[in-house]
Amino acid sequence: MSIVALRVFIYSVLPVLAATVHVALDKSCRSRQRTLEIFLLYLFGVGVAGSGIGGFFGHFFISDTVAQSIGWPKGNPFQLEVGFANLALGVLGIVAMGRRDGFREATVIAVTVFGLGATIVHAIDIIETGNLAPGNTLQNVSNLFKPALLIGFLVALRRTERSPGSETTKPTFEAWRAPRVRAVGLMTASVATGFGVGFGIGQPMISTFLGIVVGAGSVVFTISRTSRGRVIHRRS
Repeated sequence: MSIVALRVFIYSVLPVLAATVHVALDKSCRSRQRTLEIFLLYLFGVGVAGSGIGGFFGHFFISDTVAQSIGWPKGNPFQLEVGFANLALGVLGIVAMGRRDGFREATVIAVTVFGLGATIVHAIDIIETGNLAPGNTLQNVSNLFKPALLIGFLVALRRTERSPGSETTKPTFEAWRAPRVRAVGLMTASVATGFGVGFGIGQPMISTFLGIVVGAGSVVFTISRTSRGRVIHRRS
């Protein structure tokens, strides 16, 4: 698997897979609101924050390698600006995990505009030059797939929030959500670190797999510890 294909999997497919497993194993995620919230947490965390910060490090610190994967000239200072644009998206993703107001819509708009814009630029380059490098073609799958997922899940969640009897306005929902925000944050950091270290040592797949395993363990530990704490509190 190429680096570009692995990156597309990590930041576009993995969030959906991880959220699906999480919902299946976490017995507290039985309501529609909680299920949608879990999917959005992984999309904003791994999909947006992880991808954005990872993109910043790639374009800023190993810009020549990234340029080569796209099939574009090396050493262009504009690539550093793209790195900071990615960093901005990463920060937006982090903040969007912790908030549930209109900041999420703003983040989705930013991700969508950047993704569509990048896809248009790559498409023009393909038409004009025939450049079919993985970074110029395969990356567009993520550029389009991720915004579509974010829009779909966020619209669905907003609809459930407006429905009668929605639990999203109750304090219990935020109490349930808080440890899961931390858990997904740890998962994001672990996966992104695994991918970055693996890229540096030439073993991206192995290192990324270890990052996923450690991240999954962090999610289980964080949520189970919170659940045990609540049980002890109720008994006391």
